[in-house]
Amino acid sequence: MSITHYESPSGIEVYQFEDSDTIHISGNPPQSYTGIEFDSAYDFEEYVKDYINNDGIGFDSEYSQFFAYTKTPNRAIKFVKDIEQWFDGFRKKAR
Repeated sequence: MSITHYESPSGIEVYQFEDSDTIHISGNPPQSYTGIEFDSAYDFEEYVKDYINNDGIGFDSEYSQFFAYTKTPNRAIKFVKDIEQWFDGFRKKAR
């Protein structure tokens, strides 16, 4: 079983398995949300690494799914909200 800590409108979820201390961050934000077409989750991960503060965040994406992890729900949620804020600003500039 898992515990959901946050579900982002971007399609990214923050969750934790009941028997684990690791907080997981995963999802696959669509182009309609990001304003950018990423060829894979690896490309999304690289973009996030370049533009979002990722101190304390580990990454383990696969081709079709973005995966990251950290030690606390607060850090994971802050990271996802930073991603949301970045893409909100990006979409506003693109209009």
